[in-house]
Amino acid sequence: MLVTTCTNCLARFRVTPQQLNAKQGQVRCGRCGKVFSGFEALERVPDDDTGSRLLAAREAAEAAARQAAPASRTHVSEELPELEALDASAVPAAPAQAAANVRRAAPAPEPVEPEPEPPPPVSRAWSFGVVLLVLVLGCEAAYAFRAPLAQRYPPLRPWLESVCARIGCAVRWSHDERLLKLEESELLEVPGKADEISLAARIRNLAAVPQEYPDLELTLTDFAGQLSARRVLRPAEYLGHAPGRGEVLAAGAEVSIQLRLATGKSKPTGYELLLFYP
Repeated sequence: MLVTTCTNCLARFRVTPQQLNAKQGQVRCGRCGKVFSGFEALERVPDDDTGSRLLAAREAAEAAARQAAPASRTHVSEELPELEALDASAVPAAPAQAAANVRRAAPAPEPVEPEPEPPPPVSRAWSFGVVLLVLVLGCEAAYAFRAPLAQRYPPLRPWLESVCARIGCAVRWSHDERLLKLEESELLEVPGKADEISLAARIRNLAAVPQEYPDLELTLTDFAGQLSARRVLRPAEYLGHAPGRGEVLAAGAEVSIQLRLATGKSKPTGYELLLFYP
C-alpha cells in the first residue's frame, strides 16, 4: 500500500493514487489540518491483514465524519482530500533517518572523490643519479659503435680517435670487400729470372665512404691446375709502407700494385687473386 507523511506533524496516512491525482498531490492532514503535497514523502509499505482491517475502519469513520459536518472546513477556499492518521501498529515503523528527512525530500548529494595528493618531489640525489646513469650508458654506446658513428658522422672521427688513443682502442674505417673491385691484374715472368714473377693489379673503391686497404690472397697453380703456392699480401707489402693513421682508400679512388715475388722451384702457369678484410 501507499503511505505518505504530513510535513508539519509527521502523522502518517494511507493514500490512493486517486486521492493524489485529484488535486495534483495536494492533501489535508486529518490531524493538524495542514495542507501538504502527498508526493513529497510518499512511500510503499507491504500489506497485511491487520493493517487492511484497521485502514478500512479508519476510512469508514472518515467518510461518516465528513457527512456529519460538511461545513467544518468552510474557511478553506477549495476542497482537498482530508487524510485520517493511521495507527502505529498498522504501518511498519519508518527508519529514523527517513523520518528526519520527511520535511524536505531532496536527493542525496553525490559523493565527492577526494583529489589525489600530488606526488612528492624528486630528490636532487635521485636526479643526479639518473643523469649520471644516462651519461655512462651513452659513453658505452659510443664506445661500442665508434666505427659506425665515425663513418656516418665524419666530424666525430678526430674526437673519437683522440679518446681511443688514450684508452688503447682504434676507430676502424669502413671495410666491405663487396664494394671493392679488382679492375685488372697481370702475372708475368721476370726476364732473366726464372724463379721470380711480376704481379700488377689495380683496386678501386666503389663505396661512398673511405675504406681501409684490403689484404690480397694470391694463389698460384701449375699446368694441371693444382695448387702450387698461396700467399697473403698485406697492405704494407703492396704499398711499400705501413698505412699511417687516416691513410685509407678514398671513396671512388683506386690504387695500383706492382710486386715481384719469388717462386722458388715451382713453375706457376696460372693464378687467382682475391680481396678480403681479415
